[in-house]
Amino acid sequence: MDDYRDLVKQYRAAPIGSILADFDREEGPQTYRDGQRVVLAGVVASAKTKTTKNNTLMAYVNLEDDTGAMELLVFSRTLGECAPFLKEGSPLLVEGKLSVRDEKAPQLMCDRAKPLTEGGGAGQPSAAPQESLPGKLYVKIPSADDPRMRKAGLVLNMFLGNQQVIFYCADTQKRFGAAAQLHPALVGELREMFGPDNVVLK
Repeated sequence: MDDYRDLVKQYRAAPIGSILADFDREEGPQTYRDGQRVVLAGVVASAKTKTTKNNTLMAYVNLEDDTGAMELLVFSRTLGECAPFLKEGSPLLVEGKLSVRDEKAPQLMCDRAKPLTEGGGAGQPSAAPQESLPGKLYVKIPSADDPRMRKAGLVLNMFLGNQQVIFYCADTQKRFGAAAQLHPALVGELREMFGPDNVVLK
């Protein structure tokens, strides 16, 4: 985060450690409160997606600055806008509401996220970087009705584009195609779902 110290000041991002310490007071928080909007800046330590009961995709993102770490809850609409940024090691500027439940550490219900770079503000997320990978993506699946295909479809919808994704069904030996932007984050998600040996870029 040393490289981004000036930007963090410019965006008036709250130190994660100060939020955690405030909610940890025996007498209760004095500076922050549940539902308060804050801006945070940090580096993505980890990110995992999950399908919700409503059949939408959300992400749990662990964001770290040099004072502490906080879990971000990124729901479907926001995830569709910022999924390409949620890669491990990516510097992020995020905005949302603090959520404090039971004995859990505070979380951030994230509704805006953008790369932590010069220009723009937290209120204006920049467009997804167009770092598409060349070639076609081949995905081997056990069958067309594999339950993981529902989540795969949600992931593909987040990376709109016209590059080819070809699914190969091991049981029927049939193929069917889809279109998406072949972003590294998309490839990573599919490899985590189906295994690295079953997702090949050619």
